[in-house]
Amino acid sequence: MKVHETRSHSYSSGNEEKVATRKQKAEAKASEGGSEHSPKKAKTETDERAKDAKKDKTKGEENGNEKSTEEIKAEFEKFCKATSEYLSFQQMREILEANGQDASGSDDAVVPRCQDVLFYGPLDDCPACGGALRISDKTFTCSGVYTEWSSCTYNTKDPPRRNEPTKLPDFVNDSHVAELLKKHHDPESRPRTTASFLERPFKGMMISLAGRLTRTHSKIEKAGGKVANSVMGATCLVVSPAERERGGSSKLTEAMERGIPVVREAWLSDSIEEGDPRPLEAYDIASDLAVGGKNIPLYQQDPSEEALETITSELKIYGKRGVHKDTKLQDSGGQILENDGILYNCAFALSDKGAGLNEFCIMQLITVPEGQLYMYYKKGRIGDLGGADEKLEERDDVDGAIQEFAKQFEGVTGNKFEPWEREKKIQKKSLKLFPIDMDDGVEVRHGGLGLRQLGAAALHSKLEPKVAKFMKVLCSQQVYRYAMMEMGLDFPDLPVGMVTDIHLKRCEDTLLEFEQMLRTSKETGPRRDALWADFSQRMFTLLPSTRPYVFRDFTDIADHGAAALETIRDINVASRLIGDMSGDTLDDPLFDRYKKLGCSISPVEKDTDDYKMVVNYLEKTYEPTKVGEISYGVSVEDIFEVEVSAGPSFDEIKKLPNKVLLWCGTRSSNLLRHLQKSFLPSLCFLPVPGYMFGRAIVCSDAAAEAARYGFTAVDRPEGFLVLAVASLGEDVTELTGAPEDAAELEEKKCGVIGLGRKKTDESEHFMWNDVKVPCGKLVPSEHKDSPLEYNEYAVYDPEQVSIKFLVAVKFEEKDVEYDTASP
Repeated sequence: MKVHETRSHSYSSGNEEKVATRKQKAEAKASEGGSEHSPKKAKTETDERAKDAKKDKTKGEENGNEKSTEEIKAEFEKFCKATSEYLSFQQMREILEANGQDASGSDDAVVPRCQDVLFYGPLDDCPACGGALRISDKTFTCSGVYTEWSSCTYNTKDPPRRNEPTKLPDFVNDSHVAELLKKHHDPESRPRTTASFLERPFKGMMISLAGRLTRTHSKIEKAGGKVANSVMGATCLVVSPAERERGGSSKLTEAMERGIPVVREAWLSDSIEEGDPRPLEAYDIASDLAVGGKNIPLYQQDPSEEALETITSELKIYGKRGVHKDTKLQDSGGQILENDGILYNCAFALSDKGAGLNEFCIMQLITVPEGQLYMYYKKGRIGDLGGADEKLEERDDVDGAIQEFAKQFEGVTGNKFEPWEREKKIQKKSLKLFPIDMDDGVEVRHGGLGLRQLGAAALHSKLEPKVAKFMKVLCSQQVYRYAMMEMGLDFPDLPVGMVTDIHLKRCEDTLLEFEQMLRTSKETGPRRDALWADFSQRMFTLLPSTRPYVFRDFTDIADHGAAALETIRDINVASRLIGDMSGDTLDDPLFDRYKKLGCSISPVEKDTDDYKMVVNYLEKTYEPTKVGEISYGVSVEDIFEVEVSAGPSFDEIKKLPNKVLLWCGTRSSNLLRHLQKSFLPSLCFLPVPGYMFGRAIVCSDAAAEAARYGFTAVDRPEGFLVLAVASLGEDVTELTGAPEDAAELEEKKCGVIGLGRKKTDESEHFMWNDVKVPCGKLVPSEHKDSPLEYNEYAVYDPEQVSIKFLVAVKFEEKDVEYDTASP
């Protein structure tokens, strides 16, 4: 069973730079491979390019005004040289204005814009938002705004052109380039825009390689580059992760000594994908190898290094009353100013990919016991810990400081301060930041048990030792730090684990609005792409990340949108339950939190029938979880019997029909909310496993399915699986694929079984306390084309599901021999 959280990294959607895949790079070794390029193969690729050029030329002969890309490029270069020589900057601006094009900006920006219009024809409006297109280096981008949340992200190398003559002012007739311009005046005489030569991002570059890389020599050459055997004369040195980990080779040392850029392998893949060479400085790794190379922005680090940094970073603000750590004023008793019921502490964020912005801002008024008042302001790019604009200034007058605070709030958001703080009234303004609505509490990354407190907390607890150990795990900071790191939502300046219910509801509404829009919208092409970009920017403004991106498909939304929001929601519940445990542990904080949890947790003895039944069910329906080339088996550490007060009791569930004992996969970070409030249905309907039945609680008869969510990482092999009793009701619907719309299923609230490609052997099923246990060996089913690997069960009413057992498990490498130490 899946309780609507993101899958383990072995089942993620595969975008290497996404926020949710940072843990992959922190844990998994880079795949080593890539053979030396074959001269024969290189010849074949050269022949293919020659064939393409020949096709272009033949096509040009057939169509008259079409030429090969090389011919067009040569002609364009001559055209640019002539127009630069004989047209002034002012004349170029007038030509742009006459053709309804953007004539603003510097002279250097106007020249290529005008030359493009004169040679290829006036640009048409952006097909995504109707804004104005402009040339930017080798691509055309839109300068328009799609919604108040997002600038337009449309970009292309082959822009739409107006099928009309170019308007030439009268002064053109007297210029030395009159005939040249008139030659391109008529749309029929202009060359077609063929940008294939722009899609070879490494043209003219010499690229040196160190270590074993997944991008082979031939791929670099196909992209227009040449592979250099030495670093001398190279554009850059690309280093493999393995080479980086061991400190580098003589090549790397030589490159650093010669000042040649040393970059990660991602520079190659990103440049090829974008069709443009990405900025080398954004992928630089030499600076953190060099002495003093600290304070590198998180978004420029290898994701594995970013993860290591953020997982141990001190949370800067723990909630609405948290004084920012960088002020150092908390050490002298500093507190957030509270005046007339308002706490003067605000955090903001903005993710606008089209405008190239991913920013945060912090504003605080802080009082200290001696009576001084300070204004603190910090603003910068999310992830740039050392490059933010930061000010801490003393203020003499409280009223004046409050007025200044309100004025700054309006400057940052475009909205008035008091209506926001008192009534949460706000309207998102274009290119303005939006508040991260912090709640009055302590975020668990600050308030949870630190590593040094864990042993003492369990030792001083009156709880049964196994239960104390269980509570110690769920009250520790690390569980939640890892979860937020894996999702890429752990920037230490923004406490997204302590936000208001209003903020979480705004995130949920954004998700549901987009889900509805996808089902009803008839938009296609660039306009549909704009919908996805707008949603992505909204989500990353509300839940900021160091590496925002544009969601590409429903799996992205499920794993990194819906599941991430559900996890943040559950971490907020954990923050409120755990509170501040950073102090002394002698007063038994674990027992106190156990009482707040409001449920009964009891160890199941190993010699009991229930223990043996659970272990048998696990072993029969489990298949090894695979991470890279390594398979992981599972072993049971402990089993706990659970009675959750928020949901129906086991005795109440037993009175309902068609009961089944099913597996639930869950992050450890979500468990406290499950135990305090029981299971909740998923947030939305998406046509992918886990969400394809709509707003339901989804379960599985295969422990293998649950393990995908319980397993987190190779260096954190402990996890929890949940066994729950679900009543499917008398009327059960069986499906072999996602329904077009889950609304009818949600309305009827009947049980649903999604039939997977594998099922449990029905001959081995048995009854336990009048509950069916679909325990049996996993065998192929007759539904080979199902999108589901294992059977999934959907229940729409939380009153039909009751958590029964918690299974503490450990994932272990299979078929691995370890060296034994000598006696």
